[in-house]
Amino acid sequence: MKCPECGFEIPEGHMYCDKCGLEIKIVPEFEPEVENEINETLSGVADELNKEERLKKEKLERRREFFSKLKEKRPVILVCAGTILILFLAILGFLLFSDRSAYYYLRKADAAKKSGNMNDAIEYLIEGNKNLPDNPDIIFRLSDYYLENGDSESAVDALRKITDSENFASDKIYNAYESIISIYEQSKMYDKIAELLNDSSNETAMSFREKYIPKAPLMGVAGGEFDDVVIVTILPQSSQDGDVTYYTVNDGNPDSSSIIYENAIVLDEEGEYIIKASTINRYGISSEVAEDTYTVIKGTPSAPEIMEPSGDYNQNTMIVAVADAGCTIFYTTDGSDPTMESKQYISPITMPVGTTHYKFVAIDKDGLSSEIVERDYHLVFTRLISKEQAVNTLVSTLVRLDILLDTSGKVRGLGGHNEYIYNKEIEIEGAGEYYVIIENHVSNDGSVTPTGLIYAVNTHDGTVNRLGYDSSGKYTLITISNR
Repeated sequence: MKCPECGFEIPEGHMYCDKCGLEIKIVPEFEPEVENEINETLSGVADELNKEERLKKEKLERRREFFSKLKEKRPVILVCAGTILILFLAILGFLLFSDRSAYYYLRKADAAKKSGNMNDAIEYLIEGNKNLPDNPDIIFRLSDYYLENGDSESAVDALRKITDSENFASDKIYNAYESIISIYEQSKMYDKIAELLNDSSNETAMSFREKYIPKAPLMGVAGGEFDDVVIVTILPQSSQDGDVTYYTVNDGNPDSSSIIYENAIVLDEEGEYIIKASTINRYGISSEVAEDTYTVIKGTPSAPEIMEPSGDYNQNTMIVAVADAGCTIFYTTDGSDPTMESKQYISPITMPVGTTHYKFVAIDKDGLSSEIVERDYHLVFTRLISKEQAVNTLVSTLVRLDILLDTSGKVRGLGGHNEYIYNKEIEIEGAGEYYVIIENHVSNDGSVTPTGLIYAVNTHDGTVNRLGYDSSGKYTLITISNR
């Protein structure tokens, strides 16, 4: 801008002319719109202040008018209030002092007690309970007086009027239960506590039950039928100090003299087992009895597997038997059923020559037997010895054993000679096939007499034996060197 005095150009921000020293006065530019807005705002504020003041004055005027009218009606109001008060006091007096009020019975009972007439006091309360059965104060007072009179049973009976009813408030029912339990605890009648709480199904009894009656234990394994060892665990559901779980097996309900549960119960024998368990707390109160039935039916062992089937064989064969793990195989060859007293199968059996009847059985560690497996084997080697060779082999053997003097059949000390005649072929069980040869003595005159001796010569290898019979009439071989 220029200095109005000398016209010198004054730099922006300077308050004096640098040439003539004139003080520069800056006047803001006039804006009519802004001034109008300011005026309107100030006018609105004034109106609001005037309105608030007006409302206060109107409110004060109404209040003065109300109290003025109320002052005019004061006698009527006082009369009405007095009437209401008199009615209230009359009703209260009637309730408190009439013959049907709870206060009346309580006051009469208290007066009788103070005068030393406890029985009269109790009678007043009995009468009050009869006339006012839903009044809990009379019942509680009656119970207290019974206790003071030494009659705890009647005290409990009085309180049961509350616990056994649905007409009382929950806090009154709770107090009644608490009082009964206290009476029983002082007398150590814990079984009565259990009876009280078990006979009730309301919520209040349930809350006390958790403290005084232990929960029944659970069986870790559900009952049923089992074909193997059963391990039964018992899971206590109460953990308060002094709780102990007892159980019985095939016996009555458990008590403190039963078996204490400490370890799992192992059922490893066949049979039916009824297990009952109960938890007893420090008061001697028992839980409900948990019970389950376990039936152990062990399956019999599998029958042994015999690898060689029944049939005819003509070469050396080993009989192999296999059983389940934990089982032992026993067998017989005499036709009897095998038991643990029979021959034990340890390793493969060499199949005997001839016909043999085997019976096998598997027996487990518990003595249970499998089904019996039977096998019939007929082992006959190829005939390598003819009938004539069998006779010659027999004679040669007898000469070698000095039973005969020579191959003509001469016998020392006897005239004549022996002759050997083929009779038939037989099979000896477990020994093989044999030629039967009969011995006769031929005298010098030609007469023939059987000596009674019979020989058996194996058709395969020419083995010579005497032939005899056992007690059952079966053929048996006798070594001739024992003659």
